[in-house]
Amino acid sequence: MNEAHQMLEQTAVREQPSRDTVSFAKAGVGLLIEDGPTSRLLEGLAVQLDLIPTALQASALDAEHLVGLELIIADEDLAYVLRSSLRRREESAEHVHPALIAIRQRDARPPQEDAGVVFEGILTVPQEPAFLLAQLSIILFAHRAYIRRFRSAMEELQLNRRIFRSVTSGISIASATEPDMPLVYVNPAFEVMTGYSFEDVQGKNCRFLQQDEHDQPGLTLIREAINGRREIVAILRNYRKDGSFFWNELSLSPIRNRDGKVTHVVGIQMDVTTRVEFESALRESEKLAAVGRLAASIAHEINNPLEAVTNLLYLARESEDRAEVRGYVVQAEEELRRASQITSQSLRFYKQSSKPVAVRPSGLLDAVLDLYQGKLINANIKVERRERMCESIVCLESEIRQVLANLIRNAIDAMSGSGGRLIIRSHEASEWRSGSKGVIITIADTGTGMSPSTLKNLYTAFFSTKGIGGTGLGLWVSSEIVTRHQGSLRVRSRQSDAGSWTVFELYLPYQGLAT
Repeated sequence: MNEAHQMLEQTAVREQPSRDTVSFAKAGVGLLIEDGPTSRLLEGLAVQLDLIPTALQASALDAEHLVGLELIIADEDLAYVLRSSLRRREESAEHVHPALIAIRQRDARPPQEDAGVVFEGILTVPQEPAFLLAQLSIILFAHRAYIRRFRSAMEELQLNRRIFRSVTSGISIASATEPDMPLVYVNPAFEVMTGYSFEDVQGKNCRFLQQDEHDQPGLTLIREAINGRREIVAILRNYRKDGSFFWNELSLSPIRNRDGKVTHVVGIQMDVTTRVEFESALRESEKLAAVGRLAASIAHEINNPLEAVTNLLYLARESEDRAEVRGYVVQAEEELRRASQITSQSLRFYKQSSKPVAVRPSGLLDAVLDLYQGKLINANIKVERRERMCESIVCLESEIRQVLANLIRNAIDAMSGSGGRLIIRSHEASEWRSGSKGVIITIADTGTGMSPSTLKNLYTAFFSTKGIGGTGLGLWVSSEIVTRHQGSLRVRSRQSDAGSWTVFELYLPYQGLAT
């Protein structure tokens, strides 16, 4: 027994070059049986099954010879050693291995090694030849069915590998069952995009692509999606091996096994640097356009008190009554304070936020409505506000003010010429998908409403219903800002002879941009 073990361990199956499938030109069976009569009996049975029997020698086993066999029939003690050798080979090679059948003497007790060791069959001898033949037939049939399934699976696997290697998007696979989710595979497109080879990234978490920028808003979305075992798409600022940065649109998808447990996470990376830079330029263009529009409104608002001051000074200069002159001066001071207040509000409105801050929704609405107060009065629009007490939201204050300004300006434009009602509501709410709590700000108008085609293209860049008076970027930019704050912007509208209206609902979570 020990000598047999030593011989087989010394001649363990050596690693072979990888092959997609194994082709059996001749269906062979290897016999490694010390008992002569049993060996000859099984040799005859193999011939009846159209197999070519080959006697194996424990001292002269050849790896290539073993791989080319369909069956190996060996004494049980030798079968254990062969099983171990074949298992080591299975871990490092994608081959169809021969079915291993152990010969056990009748009334012999199973060895202690029996636990956890699986053979394709165990034949008990001595036994009726017909019974042994039937057992061998069943084992051979099952093994050939396994070979067909194996080859089909290997063909599908090779096809998937070719697809992974040929796609132009970067693909990475991380293990979800190992600590820190290390990468276990990247395709060539990932290597080209990042400059890192598979050897550079194997076993590492993909956060190394972020370098020191670990407070990006997109990372919050990714962490929540990974913890919730769900899909996510986010844009991150990543860095290549040479230190240059690129914008990475990362799509993550969890892969589950038959039991529903997530075992891997597949990431698809796309370099969207050009698109992000173009969209950034569009946002800046919209900001400049918004500044121009509001600058005209502010100039109009400031011009009114300045005209009053000019008239009052003229009256004061022409009057000889000191009390009357003093009254004109007091009125002029009030008009100048009004102009100063408008200027201060404008500066506060356009003060850009570089970091998220906590601000109450009512304060955001006050700043916007103050700027449009003159236009609301001139357009004969009545403002109705009903705001329930809400907690502060964490946001980029200037960006959310810009969103509210876009919505309120559009409502004013929809009611220009005919007047109407601007209805503003705010209350606490929960987002049904994530369960996060936040605030809903409703802005409704009794204006002209929007057609279905307008609603369909509402958030499309450069789409406008205002002719040369609009850039078509306001709602597109607003939608992008709301998405970055993990919020949502919904709209309902109707055009009817009985009454037209439009309602926007802006949802912002309390901690939308919390770091």
